[in-house]
Amino acid sequence: MRLETILAPGCVVLDLHGSTKREALAQLAAPIARLRSDIDALDLLESLVKREEASSTAIADGIAIPHAKVQKGGTVIACFGRSNTGIDFESVDGRPTQLFFAIVSPAADPSLHVQWLAHIAGLLGNPAVRKALLEAATSQEVLQVLAREEREREAGA
Repeated sequence: MRLETILAPGCVVLDLHGSTKREALAQLAAPIARLRSDIDALDLLESLVKREEASSTAIADGIAIPHAKVQKGGTVIACFGRSNTGIDFESVDGRPTQLFFAIVSPAADPSLHVQWLAHIAGLLGNPAVRKALLEAATSQEVLQVLAREEREREAGA
């Protein structure tokens, strides 16, 4: 699995702002909808919000992986977002969330959805990767950090 196949430079938001989950999720949904004409931004936002209402996707260490399954479209797409100040995403450790990966998957392939969630959680489990993502100045730097970590994990496997 390679993030470069689902994460386009146009889906990297380095300046998430706002203070609520809904505001952050709207900023993550918008670039996905811009790139995928088969996905409506408002419908995606509502799906992401509904998922968050069921239980928070914040997994601690400043990370959240909001996700949704859509009926249309046959491919997975992701959006990376970063909040410099942090957003209360009801993380299990109680800390603000700064790093976000929104994943949108086809409802017809739930196992692929789970595989991507695990892949991203694994990458972000490395404190050095989280630090590098927080320090990245451009979307290209974000993509490079992630690609480097994926290569290192593959080499070590």
